[in-house]
Amino acid sequence: MAACTRERYIGATRVVVGENLDFEELLGFVPEDGALAVFFDSKLGEYADDLIGRLKRTYRVYAYPIPSARSALRASFNKPEVPEFARHIFAIGAGSCAEAAKRAAEELKIEWSLLLSAPSTDKILQGKLPKSVFIERNLMINCPFECKAAGYGILFSEPLVAFEGLFANKVLAENEKEFEVHGEVGDVCELAVALLVSSSCTKHADSAEIMARLLYMRAAKQGKRPRLTGEYKFLASSLLMSFYSSFLGSPAIDVMPPSDLAVAADVVGYLNARDIIPSKKVDFFDRNAYFRISYILGEYRLDLLDRLSSADMKSAGRYWRRLYPDAGYWLKTELTSRDMLSCLSLAGAFSDSLLGYAFASGVLTDV
Repeated sequence: MAACTRERYIGATRVVVGENLDFEELLGFVPEDGALAVFFDSKLGEYADDLIGRLKRTYRVYAYPIPSARSALRASFNKPEVPEFARHIFAIGAGSCAEAAKRAAEELKIEWSLLLSAPSTDKILQGKLPKSVFIERNLMINCPFECKAAGYGILFSEPLVAFEGLFANKVLAENEKEFEVHGEVGDVCELAVALLVSSSCTKHADSAEIMARLLYMRAAKQGKRPRLTGEYKFLASSLLMSFYSSFLGSPAIDVMPPSDLAVAADVVGYLNARDIIPSKKVDFFDRNAYFRISYILGEYRLDLLDRLSSADMKSAGRYWRRLYPDAGYWLKTELTSRDMLSCLSLAGAFSDSLLGYAFASGVLTDV
């Protein structure tokens, strides 16, 4: 193991950060036990080929290329047929590769580990937990800039997640654990660790996550190359924080008819997004529940506005845009205000937070 290696545990998962990691030593897999199945991101090219070659010196290896979520090959991708005598799955990649390894490990009831290639997702420590996550500094530093932007987009969305947790505790009387908002991170490896910590605390999709998924599916439906979900999530969080401030700052008697849930469901079906949108946990359309929430919301309105005002999304936005070589100019050409507002309204139909209440109030009709 390299001298500069740092090791910690996030829950039951060991996280190892360092340079020139010795994976034969770190995996802890005994060759005599059976085969090692290696899932690798097909875009990693020579790096993956070299690492697999080194693993073959010690293990009986079965290797499976996994196309990324944005790859044209993804639509025709069939899940790997891992042999039953495989005793461990080692994934080399990020979101898509990790999800494929996770599903295979669940089916075979074996452990899996991950060499994380990019800080682009907060889904790693959800579902079946990996035994180990390895963060190789040289690989991480050289990942594509949009992957770093996706990771920072998720990190900078944490104030929105924390706000919706406060709303759940105060208004919905749910026992949500206070969500930790990370401060500045020193480098891309620390960003990856922060995303793992965030992943371990996430129970369900927040409103920004739902909206980001809808933006992804909308872009795909329009024949565009979708951005990473984390990139969309920061845009969604920024818009939601502004919307929440405006909505809470303008109390009024509700005399509007509720938005049409059936129409929203039809649009989600058109976008082929039904499978990625969670069901609402709170029925805002039940009359008693709606008026109960209206009353409690009035009591905690100022507390919620204080939380919103404490988040500096403008500074985060400047930092985030400058992660791109074009300083975020792509926002002018790939998204319209109509795209954003339409997905904001659609997300409200499936949100169990303040956005869902706003949808039920009717203010998102014709948005």
